[in-house]
Amino acid sequence: MEKNHRHLTGNTAPFEEIEFMKKIMKKLALVSLVLLFIFSMTACGKEKKAAEYNEDTVNGITKNVIALMQKSVNPEMAESIAAADEEDLEGFENEIAQMGLGIKGKAFQSGYGSYTSAVQGDLGEIVVIADKATITADDDSIISDLVVTGTKTFPDGTPRTATVNVILNKHGVVTSVAFNVNRTFGEKIENAALNTVLGMGTTFCLLIFISIVIWIMGTVVQGMQNKKTAPKVKEAAVDNVAAQIAAREEQETKDVSGDAALIAVISAAIAAYESEATGVAVTPDTFIVRSLRRR
Repeated sequence: MEKNHRHLTGNTAPFEEIEFMKKIMKKLALVSLVLLFIFSMTACGKEKKAAEYNEDTVNGITKNVIALMQKSVNPEMAESIAAADEEDLEGFENEIAQMGLGIKGKAFQSGYGSYTSAVQGDLGEIVVIADKATITADDDSIISDLVVTGTKTFPDGTPRTATVNVILNKHGVVTSVAFNVNRTFGEKIENAALNTVLGMGTTFCLLIFISIVIWIMGTVVQGMQNKKTAPKVKEAAVDNVAAQIAAREEQETKDVSGDAALIAVISAAIAAYESEATGVAVTPDTFIVRSLRRR
């Protein structure tokens, strides 16, 4: 028995080692997967390289865009640019490219509209342009913000300013232009309140209009339903009157027949009474009933 016991215990040791190695391999595999996941997330979260640019070049392009807008100010040009289609914008784009400035037609059109709105609005004519723009870049565009000063002033008398926002692609072509007039905190609050009132007012007006339309539609539908039901009501009223007339005639017929029977009975009774009293035979035909009163 002792030998057998030793033999059995000696055989179980390799199995225990195999199970232990399997557990270690599973743990190593799990750790490897976790590390692989972490490395992949790190690679995904890696920041893209920002577009390279020359500060002086971007600064010069921004000033050239402003100069281009200033040269294009006249009523005829404003109308033609505002009404330009894709073909016209492509023509403008080619003409500007010959001047050494790359700008998209849509960017020129929207930028010119923004410029004229600022000049005719709170900014006035541009009289001072800052020397350097604030430039930032991401992976596919370069953003330039340059401050300009206009002829109009703030309520405290200081000149009004605007920030010219110019966006370029990696190749230095202008894709967006905007003239943003700088405002005081009070003006921003006033504009926000005005926009809120206009938005709410527009909403209420639309709701009132919709309510009126629904009321009109309900009135029209109700009128059509009344027209459809009116003949049926008239027919029912006519049938009711006809039924009442027929019932009355039937009642009158019953009353007349009943009165005739009653008159005959009374006449026969009177004739019998007269015959017995006088001893002479009297027939009911000799009596004429003038009236009959019911009690």
